[in-house]
Amino acid sequence: MAERYGMRVLAVTAFMASSMLVDGVGAAAGGPVEGVLGADLSHRSFRTWTIDLPDERWFAVSGGIGIPHAGGDAFAAAVVGTDLKIDTDGDGQLDRSVRATADDSGARTARVVLEGNRADDGAAFRYGVRLREQGGGWQWAPGGAMSGSVDTDAGAMKVQIIDRNGNGSFNDFGVDAMVVGRSTVATYLSRTVLVDDALYEVDVDASGSSIGLTPYVGATAKFDMTSDFETKARLLSAVVRSTDGSHSFDLGRHTGAVDVPAGRYEIISGRLGLGAQTVRVAPGRATPIDMAHGSVKTFAWGGPVEGEFNYLRNGDQVAFSPNAIWYYGAAGEEYLDWNPIGKSPQFEVVSKATGEVLEVLILPGSC
Repeated sequence: MAERYGMRVLAVTAFMASSMLVDGVGAAAGGPVEGVLGADLSHRSFRTWTIDLPDERWFAVSGGIGIPHAGGDAFAAAVVGTDLKIDTDGDGQLDRSVRATADDSGARTARVVLEGNRADDGAAFRYGVRLREQGGGWQWAPGGAMSGSVDTDAGAMKVQIIDRNGNGSFNDFGVDAMVVGRSTVATYLSRTVLVDDALYEVDVDASGSSIGLTPYVGATAKFDMTSDFETKARLLSAVVRSTDGSHSFDLGRHTGAVDVPAGRYEIISGRLGLGAQTVRVAPGRATPIDMAHGSVKTFAWGGPVEGEFNYLRNGDQVAFSPNAIWYYGAAGEEYLDWNPIGKSPQFEVVSKATGEVLEVLILPGSC
């Protein structure tokens, strides 16, 4: 029977170093920006989906694609042979035949744009949809966003709102998603947003056709996700969210401490990159951080890395696979899809009962 064992990852790898940086907090850049900001948003359907959503959702195509419109609660759909037939204009007639094609990864996908009128006010709308065909049938997910640019003192700031839960509404705060600036990393739809490191309250209408930003006047704290992050790689993103779901930020895009609304925050996701290689970050065992009004806190994470692995014992032999190792950082965050190139970590196998080092080993090649 496979058992789980603890280990210490000792050697410096391509992504994580073995020592920690000195605690430090950078000063928040910029300052308050006066006035109200806003923009009209319009639908944009993506031919190629590149947005990195937090906890992406897919929904079964069960008789239809569940976007409400003036003609009903969903756009009708039915499987006919190997094709999926869809009512793309909401009149109840299956007018479009879609066939999935294999992409570079081997996944069978397709896309379609739905057009209809809203049930509440009759306004016309468009909605891009991604489709995929799997063994269990067809699934769909949002394939577009309500997109526009907000004029700020630093120039135009791009904003995209994604209907992450697929209900046709774009103002489900803490549930839907948003991308701020020229990034492909989405946070949860947040009631506040950082504009030039100054906080603004966010207002989005249900149709997603407009966004308004007003200066935030509530209690704040300073949160630093970069000064005490130990890595040899580039921090591509670090998405956090308040535990009440109200506020979400990609703090990997900000150097040093930035103002956030006071509250309790948890790490949601992240990504590191070194050349063409990337590593995903998941919450793992990281615990939430309390950010009281006026506090300044630095999140200490990254290296040194510890790990656990499943193993099989056969007499005095212990066998384990590089594919069954779980890596955890200094704050308990977990690193996924980690395949360092060029140098394997060195592992010490340590007895949990006595602390004795049982074995030191290096896996061959990349691990």
